[in-house]
Amino acid sequence: MKLPLHFFKAPKANDNGKTVILIHGLFLRGLGMYFIGRFLNLHGYEARLYDYFTTRKNIAAHGIDFAKYIMKVHAEKLERELYVVTHSLGSIVTREALSLLEKGNMNIIRRVVMLAPPNKGSDAAKTTVSLIPFIGKFVKSLPELSSHKDAYVHKVPVPSGTEIGVIAGKYDMKVAEKYTHIEGEKDHTVVPVSHSLIVINRAAIKNTLKFLNEGKF
Repeated sequence: MKLPLHFFKAPKANDNGKTVILIHGLFLRGLGMYFIGRFLNLHGYEARLYDYFTTRKNIAAHGIDFAKYIMKVHAEKLERELYVVTHSLGSIVTREALSLLEKGNMNIIRRVVMLAPPNKGSDAAKTTVSLIPFIGKFVKSLPELSSHKDAYVHKVPVPSGTEIGVIAGKYDMKVAEKYTHIEGEKDHTVVPVSHSLIVINRAAIKNTLKFLNEGKF
C-alpha cells in the first residue's frame, strides 16, 4: 500500500513563502526524509515528503512521476517559491524530472540540495550488478546507478536553470565523494557521515537549510 504524501504546513509565525519537496533514496520511503522536512518546516518552509516505490520503475519513469508531482504542487502554490531536497537515487530522479520540466519551459525550481547523490554512478551498484546480474529484474533502477560508463545515470541531463548544492558523506561506502559532483554545481561540501545516516546528520541538515536560504554552504 502506498503511503500518503506527508505534508508540513508553513508555520504561521515565520512562514517564508517557500515550499520544499523532499525526495528519498533507494529502498526507503517518504518518512525517511522526516527529520530534514521537520527542521526546514521549523525554519519557515512548507515541507512535502514525496513518497514512491523505488524498486518498481526505472529512473526515466520515476522522473515522469516526479515531474507531474512538482507541477501539481506548483499549480496549488503559484505564489510560493519551490525548492527540492534529495537523497541518493532521488537526486537522479530529480535531474530527470527537471529536464522534462525544462523542455516545457517550466523552470520552476529555484534551488536543489542533493545529499549523497550518485551523479557519476556508484561503485557499490556496479559491484552488486556484477555479482547478481539479474538484480535489475527486481530493482529496476539499480543497474542504472552503476558507475559503469554505459549506465543510464551518465545519460541523465543536468538541469541548467536551477542552482544545485551537493552534500557528500565522508564515510559513504556506497557513493564515493568524487562521484557526487555534478556539472555546474553552485557549491559542494563534505560532512563526516555515512550514506544512509546523512539524512539525519545535524551538519548535513544545517547545510541544507543554509543552501536553500543563501545558495551556498
